[in-house]
Amino acid sequence: MLKKALVALVVSVFGIMPNTATAKERNEIAIFLVVENGGVVTDRKAAETSINYLLGELVKFRRRRATRHALIHIVLSANPTEVTWSGTPAQLYEQGHAVLELIKFKDTCSDLVLAWEQVELTTRITMPDEIRLIGIGPMINASFPCDEGDTTIKLPQPAPKKLALAELAKKASQITLLNVHADQDAVYLNYLQKAGILRRAKKGEIEFDLMDAARTRAANGKILEGR
Repeated sequence: MLKKALVALVVSVFGIMPNTATAKERNEIAIFLVVENGGVVTDRKAAETSINYLLGELVKFRRRRATRHALIHIVLSANPTEVTWSGTPAQLYEQGHAVLELIKFKDTCSDLVLAWEQVELTTRITMPDEIRLIGIGPMINASFPCDEGDTTIKLPQPAPKKLALAELAKKASQITLLNVHADQDAVYLNYLQKAGILRRAKKGEIEFDLMDAARTRAANGKILEGR
């Protein structure tokens, strides 16, 4: 009787332990995709194309041991105070059409400050070991409320003072910005340079790229090669 009890105890203990390891394994990599889907996006067809290609690349992560348990978080600039979708590459494969339906372009505010703040909050909650950051959009901020007073946006537009992107990038292993507006690429290159990101990239400590519309079109389908 005692022997059976000991066997049951061993089975019970070792039955619990793998779940803890699996939970840890699945928390190693967090991939944040911030999509600008507000009124600042003028070429929505190009944006949709880039999103489709990128999601297609993320789906392939389900076949790789290093990334199959990664968690993908999608945040939209027109609805920036929550994560629109979270899941693994396998779940993205299964729910791909539904995920695309969630990413709708709207003639409304496009709040980069709140969107990247949501990313920062999610990293604090989930505590991943590795952070990868991907942004798709012109990098033009139209904070809430955007329908009061003068709504004219003059370009180039300085990076918002409260933007959390630079601090997040300091902790990230990758930062990739796609479809950046031609008037905003120098703004954000300088912004990230001041945060030391270019120096880290030269040392191989972070994978960095900032692409305008033309470079994004040329790279569609190959953005995440090697990741």
